[in-house]
Amino acid sequence: MIRKASIKDVDKIVSVINESNYCAYRNIIPPKYFKHPVVDHNQILKEMKKMKFYVYEVKNKIVGVAALEPLPQENIGLVRWVYVLPKYQRKGIGSALIKHIEKEAHKLNLKKLCLVTHEKAVWAIKFYKKHGYKIVDYIQRVAWKDVLMEKTINAV
Repeated sequence: MIRKASIKDVDKIVSVINESNYCAYRNIIPPKYFKHPVVDHNQILKEMKKMKFYVYEVKNKIVGVAALEPLPQENIGLVRWVYVLPKYQRKGIGSALIKHIEKEAHKLNLKKLCLVTHEKAVWAIKFYKKHGYKIVDYIQRVAWKDVLMEKTINAV
């Protein structure tokens, strides 16, 4: 079940993001630059002021998270913090979260969604391509490149 996150969910959201990020990126981001934990309680609280967070629950346990940062003046939305706990991956949870974000973006009359992921996160790129996102640019970071992906939002 997907629901809008509340302040009381912050610690569980932080836990899902940190555990999932560690498992996914610890072997592709050079150790010198890899940050763990990647987020803390205060950062997510701050992010909740500008983004809409959604959580996916299984038996009242938060196992997935995704956020939408609407930029209505530009008619776009940023897809952020899409993570599913490793033992719950490949069960349609990430897909459900992305579809939910897209429906919310449509309700806000956003025309496009954008996201960024690591260029070596081939599983993530494949996942987003499966959902209609296209690579539009590469962003050079200190020790790697990120991929900028976009999707035009139509009637969902």
